[in-house]
Amino acid sequence: MFFKKNTLTKGRTLDHVAGIYDILAPLMMFNQEKKYSEKIISLLPFKKNDLILDVGCGTGNLVIFLANKLKNLNCNIWGIDAASKMIDISLRKSKNLENTKFFTCASEKLPFENQIFDHVVSTFFFHHIDFDLKIKSLQEIKRVLKKNGKLIIIDVDTPTTLFGKICAWSGYLLFMQSEIKENIQGKLVKAIELSGFSNFKKISHHLGYISIFEMEK
Repeated sequence: MFFKKNTLTKGRTLDHVAGIYDILAPLMMFNQEKKYSEKIISLLPFKKNDLILDVGCGTGNLVIFLANKLKNLNCNIWGIDAASKMIDISLRKSKNLENTKFFTCASEKLPFENQIFDHVVSTFFFHHIDFDLKIKSLQEIKRVLKKNGKLIIIDVDTPTTLFGKICAWSGYLLFMQSEIKENIQGKLVKAIELSGFSNFKKISHHLGYISIFEMEK
């Protein structure tokens, strides 16, 4: 599978697989998507009228999940992705929801004011961008995040089991994507450590190669 670039970002985008992404994603996540989404709900101290950002939202599944779960709190969930076709699908899927918004933009140059989001989430996005963009994107997230706001990242990490090693390295070899190799080598953790967040910790590790990280501004 080849990943394409666009003029919005120096990173990779998935416009060319947007139409089949909702078929591929559950397979690649071993049907654990709902489990991860529920974990995010349990980790973040949502309160009334919160504004939440999903970075690298893809076809909007997490945004829609959170929007439905947090509707009673009057929370608004926004999603960004540099792949315009992904955003088009997100808009169609969420047309009946009033508490969602989607933006086509790059994670390293977010079109938002400083400190406007109560919390930020990102799932399976950071293995698509290189180390430099990881740091720039994290710095942008920190900029738009309110003081004491939390960031939750779920992504490929250094594998700890034979099964995890097989999955992680197979992904790298299948897609020949150096950014996946960076995550395997621990560079996502390094980027987070260099980005100035506080209270950074690994919450849990799944399938031997996927980690859930939590940090705070």
